[in-house]
Amino acid sequence: MLVAVWIITFLLIIGIGVYAGTKIKSANQWSGGDKTMGAVSLGCIFAAWQIGGMAVVGAAQNGYNLGISGAWYSIAGSFYFIALAVFAKIIRERMPGESVPAYLQNRFDTKTTRLYSYAWIVYGFLYIPIQLKTVASIIQIVLPGMNMMAAMLIGVTVAVLYTSFSGMKGASAVGRVVCIGIYILLIIFTVTTLSGFGGLGGLFEQLPENYNSMGNMPTQRIIAWILGGCISTAVMQAVLQPLLAAKSPQAARTGSILGYLIAAPICFFTAICGMLSKASGADLGDGSTAFAYAIKTFSSPVFAGIIFAFATMIIAATMATMMLATGTIITNIYKTEIDRSAGDQKVLKISKSVTFIFAYLTLIPAFLIPSQSLTNLFLTLQHVAAAPVSFSILAGLMWKRCTKQGAFWSMLTGMIVGISWMLLGLTDKMEAVYPVVVVTYSVGIIVSLMTSKKEIV
Repeated sequence: MLVAVWIITFLLIIGIGVYAGTKIKSANQWSGGDKTMGAVSLGCIFAAWQIGGMAVVGAAQNGYNLGISGAWYSIAGSFYFIALAVFAKIIRERMPGESVPAYLQNRFDTKTTRLYSYAWIVYGFLYIPIQLKTVASIIQIVLPGMNMMAAMLIGVTVAVLYTSFSGMKGASAVGRVVCIGIYILLIIFTVTTLSGFGGLGGLFEQLPENYNSMGNMPTQRIIAWILGGCISTAVMQAVLQPLLAAKSPQAARTGSILGYLIAAPICFFTAICGMLSKASGADLGDGSTAFAYAIKTFSSPVFAGIIFAFATMIIAATMATMMLATGTIITNIYKTEIDRSAGDQKVLKISKSVTFIFAYLTLIPAFLIPSQSLTNLFLTLQHVAAAPVSFSILAGLMWKRCTKQGAFWSMLTGMIVGISWMLLGLTDKMEAVYPVVVVTYSVGIIVSLMTSKKEIV
């Protein structure tokens, strides 16, 4: 019964996403370049992107290992939506089109644009497998005995089916459905399950000491989530593309605020799922299956099947946004460097094809990515790959003396420092975002000041 309900529910959601793309006639409609998205749709896309695998499976894993402080991931990690709301008007006025590479080309030069584009493709190549790990952990609970590779194959297929076909329209439609659905389901689940433990206080009594403390999460990690979100996630193609697709600056601002209000509370519920698994006495190793275990153990097969379907789809929605962003960047490379005379229909076809192919290629690195501490691994990758780009975008938008040399070298040195920090295993002592920000902005400012007069002359 669980499997049947799971399959039927997520096929219906996929159908909604695919149907949304049936009216797409141009590449701009697929990528969001037609700028017709309303505030509610934008808020749901943002929330679905943020909630995804880390806020569901990752936060439940933190709940299993740390307790209620696992909720910090969405509270702190979503704060960049507020920053986006503050700068929404400036971003839309000074960043034409729907892609970051187009802006970098217009503001700086081809060299900076290429560095960003190729770095993003590598980032997407590693990011999507991490999300696949989270969705696979749910699929393996629903379909016992299925190996990890087969589960990830199902996960990537679910996401790419509507993304490659429907683009931004599909992301908008699915985002609205899964955001509303996952909240309703998790509220019902936590309220009904906690009653059997005597409420939240009764649950805490069955857990290790400090599981009831929000201070159980390291402070520097919380700050890193806030800082990292504002100067890395907020400038990612996957985030800026929906913002630029909004129909007006006001819609962009309101949608960003809605994104935070929807996403921020979610980890309270998913962390509780992790704590429920801990209280059950089950030995789940690193806790990566804590969310799925709690749902299956404390729910009826029908209700569990529905929750698993929505959880599968909201993680798929996060992957879909990343696939869409990467497909847009690869398409931008195609139409600016390979075939500059390509017509709109050819560009649309290329957009759909490269998104589809790239999604399946990400199964290759999935074998190499460990399942332990997925949230921390995900954020480290984000800080290393995205934070170095922030100077080029933020300073480029707001500081006239920011030069192409400053943009390029800030990006390159920041990436080198971030990769080195990660390879040396220093992220356990200090999150990579701190040295990356110091180096990126120091180099960017110094080089820009040294070269700005030359450019003026």
